[in-house]
Amino acid sequence: MKKLIVSISIIIVLCSCNQFDQDTWLKEPEKRHVMMDSLTRQYPFKGLTDNEVISLLGDPAEERTEPSRQFLYDMGSAGLGVKVTLLELTFDENGKVVSHDIIYR
Repeated sequence: MKKLIVSISIIIVLCSCNQFDQDTWLKEPEKRHVMMDSLTRQYPFKGLTDNEVISLLGDPAEERTEPSRQFLYDMGSAGLGVKVTLLELTFDENGKVVSHDIIYR
């Protein structure tokens, strides 16, 4: 029974480390990649306005206008040879998110 309690406690601690935390997102960009699953569960993105995205995630590292409007957020290195991980949010003509993607470089 004691082993079970210890195991459950370890799992809870490990899972809580990967939870999206806005303060950590804004202040420690190198930790963003570990929060991605939690972030997309909490905030599905689709339908959010550009202002809502900026309120949540801060200013993007890069903003594109062609072929469509996109925000790119640097999420740090995911390891295993991946040097850069980016969150790409694509907006429609009304300024609402229509899709998101993770880019590994």
